[in-house]
Amino acid sequence: MPEEHLNRDYTQYTFDDFLQDDFFISSIKNPTEESLEFWCKLEETCQVNVVEYNLAKEFICSMQLEDPMSDTEELELWDRIVTSNQMINKKRNKRRQLAFVVGIAACIAIVVFSLPYITDKSYTESSDILNYAAENRVENIQTEIQLILSKEKTIQLTEESDIAYDSTEIKVSEKGISKNESAAFNQLLVPRGRRSKLTLADGTKMYVNSGTRVVYPIEFAGEKREIYVDGEIFIEVHPDSKRPFIVRTSNIDVQVLGTKFNVMAYESDKNKQVVLASGSVKILARNNAKDTFLSPTQMYEYSNGKEHVETVDVQRHTSWIKGLYYFDGEKLEVIIARLSRYYGVEINYESEIANLKCSGKLDMKDNLADVLNGLAFTLPIKVEYNNESYNLIKTSM
Repeated sequence: MPEEHLNRDYTQYTFDDFLQDDFFISSIKNPTEESLEFWCKLEETCQVNVVEYNLAKEFICSMQLEDPMSDTEELELWDRIVTSNQMINKKRNKRRQLAFVVGIAACIAIVVFSLPYITDKSYTESSDILNYAAENRVENIQTEIQLILSKEKTIQLTEESDIAYDSTEIKVSEKGISKNESAAFNQLLVPRGRRSKLTLADGTKMYVNSGTRVVYPIEFAGEKREIYVDGEIFIEVHPDSKRPFIVRTSNIDVQVLGTKFNVMAYESDKNKQVVLASGSVKILARNNAKDTFLSPTQMYEYSNGKEHVETVDVQRHTSWIKGLYYFDGEKLEVIIARLSRYYGVEINYESEIANLKCSGKLDMKDNLADVLNGLAFTLPIKVEYNNESYNLIKTSM
């Protein structure tokens, strides 16, 4: 038995601390007479945080079940846990009881993911996908959609095409391209004013919004599935209980098993958001912070080093897939930035109208001039067109 464990204060250990303790993990997965005696003694003498210890123990044991839960069973279980938490909040039970149930919820959330991350801290380190994304950075996305297969082969797409990978080839609008023509990693560059659909080799599907760069392998190998995103995607992750799926961005990393969620993480924008439509996701911590777990209809927001989680209307954040834009009390500067990116047209505005707020719905299948005139109808602004760009000017009501 390692001597250092005899001197550790297990009364201060949290659920996460136990899952980072190699001796604890080994004791549960491969118990010996000596290790059993050690933990029993700590429990009897109150030298261990019993609640957190039992949660971690239950989690380790659940990971070793021969018959894992189905996706439906996992979601039903998660819903029951969330409901239980809400009931406890309403009844204002004791803090200890609330902490226990929240702990159970966190434990179940991790079971739902079935992620082999117990001793894996690789997300805080470099990875192949991050190295490739950095080394092959594209500063300016052109006016056409580009599918970069290798340094020698780039496909220019004049139309918004469906791109799909299977075991043998890459299909672009049903036209097949041999994987032999591709490097290990590919890039999809979607310029402003354009959108695209991408199906990865594992069956994961994503909608790619304007001004977005996605880096991904032609095939997923090893114990993880990783992609890199600079921009916005709505992704439906194909379930794989043995290989977690990680979406990496400049500021946040999102780890899942099989679920649907929206990621908006443009490197040029201050705010980064993750909105969960179904299932569960985990925002991987950076700088020694704690991981954040989301349940359906929750949004994680990162801005200037600060994190925030709230319940939102998922439709509002994913309606861009259908060419709609919902906004509620949004600043005009944010709306303009989104419209400019979506239409691929420069929109200038006076600084004094940047903080004007408005709510509503825009159909971005309409002509941009009509969309801007719709905004001008509700705000003290007028729209002028000059040299292929739009100018918004403040007026008196």
